[in-house]
Formats: sequence, C-alpha cells, structure tokens
Amino acid sequence: MRSAQILAMLLLLSLSPGLFARDGSANVSSACATLEFMGKMLSLNTMLPDDYDDIDEMIAMQEQLAELNRLTCQPVILTGYRRGNTYYSNGTLASTDLYHDAWYFPNGQLFMAGPGEDTRVYYPNGRAMAYHWTHGDQAIFWPNGYLATNYFRVIGETWYYPDGNIISYEAGYKGGRWFYPFARLDGGIGQEVISSNWGFEDEDFTFLNFRQDGSLFTSRERIRRKLVFNDIDLLDVPGVLLLVTRLYQSSDSAKQFTPADVNITGAPY
Repeated sequence: MRSAQILAMLLLLSLSPGLFARDGSANVSSACATLEFMGKMLSLNTMLPDDYDDIDEMIAMQEQLAELNRLTCQPVILTGYRRGNTYYSNGTLASTDLYHDAWYFPNGQLFMAGPGEDTRVYYPNGRAMAYHWTHGDQAIFWPNGYLATNYFRVIGETWYYPDGNIISYEAGYKGGRWFYPFARLDGGIGQEVISSNWGFEDEDFTFLNFRQDGSLFTSRERIRRKLVFNDIDLLDVPGVLLLVTRLYQSSDSAKQFTPADVNITGAPY
C-alpha cells in the first residue's frame, strides 16, 4: 500500500508544471520560442504599419530581437560560463542566469522576468506583448500596443491586424475565413478575403504582393503543398501570414525565427 502511495506521489510530481519550470534547459527553450513568436509579431507590424507606427523604431526593435536571439538562442551549447555571464558586445547584461533569471534586450529593456515563469513579456520599446505569458488564454498585443487577440492559442478566436482590421474569426480552424486589410477606392480600409476555405490543398486564395514603392496588390493563387496547414499550424497566425506574404518574395530578417513551424508549442509552458 505504501509503495503504491509513493508511486502515485512520484507520478503527481512528474506532472507538476512547477517541476518543469525548474528545468533550466526547458526554460531556455521556452524563452527562445517566445522570442521567435515576438519576432513574427514585430515583422508583421513593420510590414503592415498603421498611421501611428514609427518605422525606424520598428526596425531598431527587430535588430534588438535579432541580437538577443544570436546571443542566447543560436549557440548549440550554453556553457556554465555563458549561462551565468551573458553580456552583449556593448557591455549590457543579457542575463545573470539564462536558466532562471530575467532576460534583457541590448538596450536594457526587460524581455521577461524569468523563463518558465508566469510573467509579463515586453517588446524592446517597453510595451507588453503579454501580461500573463504562461496562460494560453490571455490577451496578446502588437508592438504598437494594439490588441492582436483576446485569447492566445485558443481555437476559434478572432485575431486583429496592427491597425485593428480582422485577420481571422476562426484561428486554428482549417477551412476558416482569413482576411487582408486593403485600401478601398474611397480612401478607407476594407477587408480582402484571403480564402473562404483556408488551409485545404488546391483551394484558391488571394496572394498579397508588394510593389517596389511598398504599395499592395493581390492575385489569385492556389494553396498547395507547404501552404496546406493543419489546425495546430493555423494557431500560429503571425507565422502563417509571414509565410504567405513577404517571405515568399523578398529577403526578410524574420526568416531566422522560422515562421509557421509550430515552434510556438514551446511557448509558453
């Protein structure tokens, strides 16, 4: 009887989120997946800005994310020295302990209070991306401060572009309707349907193109092969948008964050 109780207790502990949060390697992996997701959000906000965006600020933030990514996430091995003595080339502290302590951007702005913790996550400009990152049902914000979605990683939730237009009413559902914000002839902003049956092979969709002057135009294309997403892929809304737009036609710094590869399954816990 006692053996059975001990076994049950060990099983309970093995499933405890707190125990997982103490795993330093898992903490780093989750923080890096968070950084990847933030990279997608920032890239989209840069690509589709609203009237209140400072493009120079957006580009500078991309550089901050890239430098943190190179320092903490690209090395295959985090030695004991690097883990506890992580500094940028400008002398700014990245973290006193990448496994358990706060992470900072090169400009000194806090990224998160601790990997694997229920904490606020900040962009390099000081705005919050999330207020309770380990809770998948919490709101997510764009770097310009606008709401992206009320419930992150919840199927069937509405996602919004950085200017407030609808991305999708049915995030995570194969066959849902997705939209682009698009300029109307009267000067306002309307909604252009990407697809009415999103995610299925050979489905027609509207492809967003960019002219050299930055203006937009669309063409009708077919969904095939790597544009065929499952429900898990479609929860990575920023990654999917990056995949079907800019990354298909020009060099983009967001490539290092591997959009639409479902690595968001590691962030948050």
